[in-house]
Amino acid sequence: MIDFDRAIQVAWANVEKLVPNAKNITLEGVLISSDNKLYEVTFSYDIERLPGLSIGAASAVTSNIEMLTRLVGKRREYKVFLVDSESGQFRGFKKYKED
Repeated sequence: MIDFDRAIQVAWANVEKLVPNAKNITLEGVLISSDNKLYEVTFSYDIERLPGLSIGAASAVTSNIEMLTRLVGKRREYKVFLVDSESGQFRGFKKYKED
């Protein structure tokens, strides 16, 4: 069985790999599932506004509100990264849901 530190390292590496524009990555919490099969490692990070987005890019699909949101700047996201407690393999990630 891997320890908490190793689970955090595996999860962090996958944040950097899967969310390349993530900035200010912060560990928010880590726990092992009730069946002891997965570490659930929660990170938050800033996502910078989309590069190359021009003000005139609004269309029927992109509302003015969405455009403004993108132009305003960054947003904070929270995700739970799953790591196998036996092998240390990355198993995926999911949206963070507050209880």
